[in-house]
Amino acid sequence: MRRDTARIAGTALRSVSRRIPPVPGDTGCLPRMPLAVRDVLGPELLTTARQALDAAGITAEDARELGCVTASHGATAATAAYIAEVLDGPGPRWLAPECFLDYSPHSLTGRLCIELGLDGTAITLTGPAGGVDALGYAAGMIASGRCARVLVATANWPLPEVPGDSAPTPLSTAAVVLRADGGWGNVTGWRPGGGHPAVRPRNDADDEGGTGAPFAALADWYARRPSNGIELYGGGSRVVLVPGAGA
Repeated sequence: MRRDTARIAGTALRSVSRRIPPVPGDTGCLPRMPLAVRDVLGPELLTTARQALDAAGITAEDARELGCVTASHGATAATAAYIAEVLDGPGPRWLAPECFLDYSPHSLTGRLCIELGLDGTAITLTGPAGGVDALGYAAGMIASGRCARVLVATANWPLPEVPGDSAPTPLSTAAVVLRADGGWGNVTGWRPGGGHPAVRPRNDADDEGGTGAPFAALADWYARRPSNGIELYGGGSRVVLVPGAGA
């Protein structure tokens, strides 16, 4: 049985500081207040995804056949904190119903698919191993023939270390396009490590800087086109990057 190779066709990285929208003092504003995931994180991830598609030479028509795998590590925590604050303060009658649409990490995947017109398989992964597992899962989708091209995107936006702190926090987004035809550099050797505490004890040495760090290493490796491969680690999982050009 033929197994296609997942090759890198384009990458994009973005890192900005953004303030998480606070719950307003005037409860009359609550139903119309900006939502962190919907109004800040979502647009940033969408911009990054578009940059990766452009780098890969993927047109809007081509994008219709793409699959999509996203990963987030605490990316929707801002919405969860907003819900908790309203429930503990003004009460549920002031809770905007639309905020629950952005409570699930899969809302990020859904937004990318809708805005970019992606009709392929859509998968969402979470946790400290999410970035590496997203790359490995997407490579498996291509190897199995489920998709010929896959957009892989990740977001990390930690809450402030001090609750209630209004200072901007770093929002990191990254995206990679993998394809079976063309491209340079193969993604292979995925070994999911089960980074969730319920599966294995957490080892901070495995995290390698968070969900987005493996994408930064991949982008640097892809830009340099070295003759040697590398391994990417995150949350106990790993993937292997092997140099080589596609057909």
